[in-house]
Amino acid sequence: MTDDPHGTSDIPVGMPVIAFDGSELGHVREVYPHYLLVGNEGQHTDLEVPVHAIRGVTDGKLQVSVNRWAVSEVDDEETAHRMGQEVE
Repeated sequence: MTDDPHGTSDIPVGMPVIAFDGSELGHVREVYPHYLLVGNEGQHTDLEVPVHAIRGVTDGKLQVSVNRWAVSEVDDEETAHRMGQEVE
C-alpha cells in the first residue's frame, strides 16, 4: 500500500481544475506527490496547486480550495526544465 493521503493517484491528466471562486484554473498537466501542475492551452505559465488544496471531484472536475492569485505561477522555462526538455 502506498501513502497517498490526497488521492492524487486517482487524478487523471487533462481533468479540469476549478478554483474556490468557481473559475477554471485550467487542466491537470502533471501530478506530483505535493502539488499539481495545472495549465491552459496557449498560455505561457502553468500553476502549482498544492495537493492539500484538493476538495474533491464534482461532475468530472477537480475542485480546489484556492483561487488563481493564491497559487504559484511556473514559467515555460521552469516547466521545460521539470519535464527534462531543453529550452531554446
